Amino acid sequence: MLKTLSALIVALSLLASSTVTQAASDKIALLYAPTTGLLPSYIAKDQGFFAKHDLDVDLTLLGTQGSVISALVAGSATIGSGTPLQVIQAADSGIDVVLLNATNVSPTPTRTGLFARKGSGIAKPQDLIGKKVGVPSLYTFIHVVARRWLKENGVDYNKVNFAEISFQQMADALKGGIVDAVDCIDPYYDRVAAVGDLIGEPDKTLPPGTLTSVYVSTREWATKNPGALKRFRAALSDAIAFIGDKANDNAVRDSLGRYTKQPAAIVARTPIPRLELPISPAQIQFFLDLARDQNLTKNSLDARKLIIP
Repeated sequence: MLKTLSALIVALSLLASSTVTQAASDKIALLYAPTTGLLPSYIAKDQGFFAKHDLDVDLTLLGTQGSVISALVAGSATIGSGTPLQVIQAADSGIDVVLLNATNVSPTPTRTGLFARKGSGIAKPQDLIGKKVGVPSLYTFIHVVARRWLKENGVDYNKVNFAEISFQQMADALKGGIVDAVDCIDPYYDRVAAVGDLIGEPDKTLPPGTLTSVYVSTREWATKNPGALKRFRAALSDAIAFIGDKANDNAVRDSLGRYTKQPAAIVARTPIPRLELPISPAQIQFFLDLARDQNLTKNSLDARKLIIP
């Protein structure tokens, strides 16, 4: 009898331990950039899709785009919104982070543009030589694509001074003369357009299917928590279906305004981006080639190994 009771206690203990472990794996700390591309995350949280798939997800606003990788490595975040270039540069440095899903891809209705301060006399790419251009983070998507655009227009991008300016501060920084130009996206486009003149659209030169931003995590978390990752993807898929139903437009824009902290009038005319989840090796190879062209990496990396199937 005692042996039976002891065995039962051990079994219950193991079950309790397993339950605690599972519950821990289901809690996700998600760092997000306040952009339209992360809209499925906002909707999955607000409309209960994360909860539907047994996920307890906390969304935390990123301070700067460049802090994603360090937060993941430090364990202060489970998943973050980043760019393929961040993952590539981290992997090149021996940091084992991986790509989970895409957010949005080109071409997209979302507006992007490089604006010069009104009255600055800056009207073309060549005029940016010696000037200061604000981007959300150095050596990530917008910065590197802007440098690619300058090179295509015959400008040595090393002669242009880039500085980190958050999307939320771009309009004020441009108007106040802190920077001469900024490269911005929706939903901040209209505020910047009010104080600046559009001189180029670097994103328009990208090949179709280019990844704009991605969901990133450590390989350790992704391989140890396949069930949570599967449910995370399912919740985002549900959110994308919800966003695609025009009957939900008010709810979608309400969430967009809440997480990006933009006025309702601006959110109302902000285009909804082209939202996709799967990532292909070819999409990552584009960025591997771009990173090599700009001397951002030293090693040869395999695009397939940077993606979690």
